[in-house]
Amino acid sequence: MIPSRVGEAWRAYLQKDELSWCVPERIDADYFPRHARSEWIGKMLWYTGLKPSPGVRVLEAGCGTAMFGLSLAVLGFAVEAFDYNEEALVFARKLEAKAVHANPELQFRLLLGNILSIDAESGMYALVFNQAVLEYFVDDWERERALQEMVRVAQSGGWVAVISQNLSHPLRGFWRRTGYPGYTDGPPMHTCSGRTLKQAFEHAGLTNVITDGIYPWHFLFLWPKWYKGWRLAEKLVYFSRRSLDYIPLPRAVRQVIAPQIIAVGQKP
Repeated sequence: MIPSRVGEAWRAYLQKDELSWCVPERIDADYFPRHARSEWIGKMLWYTGLKPSPGVRVLEAGCGTAMFGLSLAVLGFAVEAFDYNEEALVFARKLEAKAVHANPELQFRLLLGNILSIDAESGMYALVFNQAVLEYFVDDWERERALQEMVRVAQSGGWVAVISQNLSHPLRGFWRRTGYPGYTDGPPMHTCSGRTLKQAFEHAGLTNVITDGIYPWHFLFLWPKWYKGWRLAEKLVYFSRRSLDYIPLPRAVRQVIAPQIIAVGQKP
């Protein structure tokens, strides 16, 4: 198996056992269908046109906590998910147990694996995706190899999708200076933008490439979280954020201001 410098860097981070964005004890089974209705999942399915079915195979290539893969499985897809680190799968298995308890027929399988050398035959999956993975490959060869492997195991006519932190965001410098957790204390990242992801997808041979921003208005409330601990302020922020989600923006603007961006491409 090809060694992964990114995987080893994440191993050191995960061994701290401190994932600010995922505390399994605070997540109940109802969370997965809610997450499945999120813009992350919604835009991925909207742009690919895939409909939930046990016959539609999906691979989360670098799953971390596997929250996204589990949400797709709850919708009705047949999902496999792997991560390089057993430490990540510890979190994922805790979430899997909750999802399976509520959905005994769930088609979901967790594996140990390496995105630089995916242990699967070519052309197996209708959708191959990951979230917050590709941007951590700062080495050009490794980043290209990871994307090529995702394309290899996708079916002809199938889809590859990547959700990345928007590292060209206008507030990136401010977030770094103020110590945004999970953004500044993790492994180093490659500067991804809608433009660079589109170029990478086309270079990998994908067609019909679309890039978009996810929850663009949320950057207003991202960091610092000055409202935390103030009940009235938290309610005001919650309703403001929900209201802003209904205000449309051009896709070009969404890609600039959104905290995360998505790229979707089809394998010929």
